Amino acid sequence: MELELTRVDYTNVGLTGPNCLQLLPPATGTPTVPAAGSNSGYKQQQKVAIGDQDGVLQVFSMKKDELQVHFKTLPNEKIASVKLGGQAGSVPDKIFTASENKVRGFNKKGKLFLAFETSLTETIRSMCVSGNDLLVCGNHVYNHYRDCKEVGSYLCGDVIVDVAALCPNNTSRLITVLACSGRVLRVLEHARVRQTLELESVPTVLYVPRGLGDRILCGFSDGSVILFHLNLLSTEVKREVLVAEREGDGGILSAVTCLATYDLSGDGKEELIVGRRDGTLQVFAMNSDEYQFEMECTQIYRDNFNESISTLQGGCVGASNYTEIVVCTYSGRIFGLTTQCISKSLGDNGARTAEKLAGTPIDTSAKLQRIRAEIYELEQTIGKERERYQLSTQALSSGLSAIPMLPINDSFVLSKDDATFLLSLEIPTPIEHVLLQCDAPITLLDVEKNTAVVSFSECDKLSGNSLLASYRCQLNTNRIDLKFRTIEGQSGTLQVYITPNLQPKCCQLKRYPIKPLSLHVIVHNATDEMLVRPMNTLTLRGPFSQAEMHNWLLNSIPELPEKLYDGGKVQYTFQHVFIGTLLICEYGKGEAVFRSDNISTVSILKDFITKEATKKRIKLEISTSINESTIPSLVKLIEPKILHYNKLTKDYQLSQALLDLDIRDDDEFNTLAEDYRALIRNQQTIGTEFRKQPTILNRIYGILTDLYIDKFKFKGVNVKTKLPQLIELLENYDYDELVQFYSVVKAGDDEAGDV
Repeated sequence: MELELTRVDYTNVGLTGPNCLQLLPPATGTPTVPAAGSNSGYKQQQKVAIGDQDGVLQVFSMKKDELQVHFKTLPNEKIASVKLGGQAGSVPDKIFTASENKVRGFNKKGKLFLAFETSLTETIRSMCVSGNDLLVCGNHVYNHYRDCKEVGSYLCGDVIVDVAALCPNNTSRLITVLACSGRVLRVLEHARVRQTLELESVPTVLYVPRGLGDRILCGFSDGSVILFHLNLLSTEVKREVLVAEREGDGGILSAVTCLATYDLSGDGKEELIVGRRDGTLQVFAMNSDEYQFEMECTQIYRDNFNESISTLQGGCVGASNYTEIVVCTYSGRIFGLTTQCISKSLGDNGARTAEKLAGTPIDTSAKLQRIRAEIYELEQTIGKERERYQLSTQALSSGLSAIPMLPINDSFVLSKDDATFLLSLEIPTPIEHVLLQCDAPITLLDVEKNTAVVSFSECDKLSGNSLLASYRCQLNTNRIDLKFRTIEGQSGTLQVYITPNLQPKCCQLKRYPIKPLSLHVIVHNATDEMLVRPMNTLTLRGPFSQAEMHNWLLNSIPELPEKLYDGGKVQYTFQHVFIGTLLICEYGKGEAVFRSDNISTVSILKDFITKEATKKRIKLEISTSINESTIPSLVKLIEPKILHYNKLTKDYQLSQALLDLDIRDDDEFNTLAEDYRALIRNQQTIGTEFRKQPTILNRIYGILTDLYIDKFKFKGVNVKTKLPQLIELLENYDYDELVQFYSVVKAGDDEAGDV
């Protein structure tokens, strides 16, 4: 079943963020509140409440295809969140907004009934309202208020991305779920962590389906959506992937920015609605309205609107008895995707008519005249402003021409699937070009949806630049995705200069650190099988504090919690996303111990921390213990990749050569060996897989050559002249021969010496 939706534009507001739009329940209608379980949805028109980054809250509705603004506040602090609330068991018709560290409450007529200043020292980033309970979160602090009195707080080392509340049926319990940037969900009760759920990717949004007190949906930066079923009487948690991180054709999905469920088709079962950072909106039909497990989600609608979707809601806004999805984009466009069947045509006299489902044409010439008058008024206003601007920029004028700082909606995420970084940039005005400069060697990769033209400049080694590239964007491009690959051990800063298509010309600079161990991610619950691997050990002792060591590690490893609240020794475990090796960090005041089954990781960490300590004139006592058995263990770990990509590369080269044969009929084709016939049949599949990552074999060889160099570096032996032999062994891979090569240095040691 395919869902047919028609776009209807409503209005434009200022820039918006997540959770900025809500649909108020209608004053009348059946049902007034959709019954839990059936979720048949409202059928009467609803009002829309929207808060933007200009600090303006407004409520509007549609009447006879005309926009009616019910109230609009004056500009104030940036609105971070808009939520609906009310007394427990009643209709949630009160509007709550979060700005700076304040929470304000408005009734549906616009009267301010609450102005509450929280005790947060941070700006409120996310908020949840449940009956008399108010949950607010900054970057690291969570506060729980009941009747505007603080009843609990929690300090989180990770950045808190979103917050949601679960209210188990027939109980007065309130369970809080925090989505954290360290790839965990923290389940709290009475402001204490009762459970930590480790995730495969960074969570971006939480959503609790209406009427359910033990299930929660979570969207992720890798594009997946997972349903969690919490057993509130124990620590058991079931999870089911509703939307996978990859599409059926193998394409990678953009990050999820918002989620909703609503019965759009009228069959009594809710559909799952997903909004994404790249502007894609998807609707999935679920085979169960009870959110049971082993559900099948089938995509029934998909479209792309070319800019990030901030918020979406299911409801009824444009016309009674027609459900729709109300969408708000980053730049402030608000439109509906309605189930109402609307077709547009132009009559002989130029008047637009709308043929609705009933088939009755309605003359809209008056509406066209009103739109023309609005366009004329806008043109006059623009003309006056342009004239005023030109006068202010004349030589004798004392006025200054200045461009305000443009807000940049950016995302910098490591993809575990292919160990690459994805940088997404979006601004409210069209982008003219983007300049990249980096002092660390990174490799730019093609992005399928990217239409920008890229050009590279030659880098002078003396200048310190390793990359200079520019992307020239097509007309009216507001967002661009950049994908690149880093090399562990090579650190630096990626500087991005974004030039909007504005006059006078200006650009904005964004900096993104490339850390030495950039391909490591945190592991919260390492298994015993992972921890029993043979390990190399690096021990550092000296007059450093725990905070200094934490700061050094923060600059060398991604996903390490920014804040450190534990006064004693702390331990964190990290994993290499590409080859799966581990790094265990345990440190306190005056001592730090690092263990890894990869010698290169130990070498990189030793070099970086020594350099940082030297800057602060801190003398370190360094001791290393190299375990020879880590070499065969690591080779065994990476062996499947070596075998697969060696075979893929050879198959691709053979298939390309076989295509040059002039095979005219089946008889000639059958004279080939079976292996060659199979290569010709699968040539398209082999070519597609190879072109996705054509340099991945070189990447694997690079990791193993670095391992070889770093192993003998600890012994003071330079083995770089042995690298051609190592490459030859890798191309003709044999496990025993490769391990033996790592164990012995031959040839009279004319290569030996200090490194």
